[in-house]
Amino acid sequence: MFAITSSRAVPGKVMAGALAALTLALAGCANNPGVGTTSTQSVGQASTVYQGTVTSVRSVTIKPDRSLIGTATGAVLGGLAGSELGGGDKAQTAGAIGGAVLGGVAGNAAGKGLGTKQGYAYVVRFNNGEVKEIIQGADLYIAPGTPVDIIAGADGWKLVPRGGY
Repeated sequence: MFAITSSRAVPGKVMAGALAALTLALAGCANNPGVGTTSTQSVGQASTVYQGTVTSVRSVTIKPDRSLIGTATGAVLGGLAGSELGGGDKAQTAGAIGGAVLGGVAGNAAGKGLGTKQGYAYVVRFNNGEVKEIIQGADLYIAPGTPVDIIAGADGWKLVPRGGY
């Protein structure tokens, strides 16, 4: 006996699986805003180093504003799923549009959740008397009163205890 399958369903399922795998792979590459992480654009670039002292610290949650990867993936997967609904071309088109919108919203929320990191907000008194707050990932805790090097470079501002960590 032969099984009859829709020629549309198989490529759609293959595409959905491929996009889900891509999303998981890219989520693993999400930006980690910690002091021990650097981007390729900062390699070979000079940074300016200031000196100061941490005066206070508080825990923060670092959340991305939006997730383009999550939104795009959710929209594509939602559109594919929605296009399978309905019996006619108009119903499938409407299902694809509705699925893409709902999938995009859900994908954006999921992507933002995956990109959320813990961090610290440090208030630092520079040796010139200036005071600034600098936020970075939680891969290094620096206690108040610690003398720090404040590095201003291609990746933004980072703090390290004077003498390294």
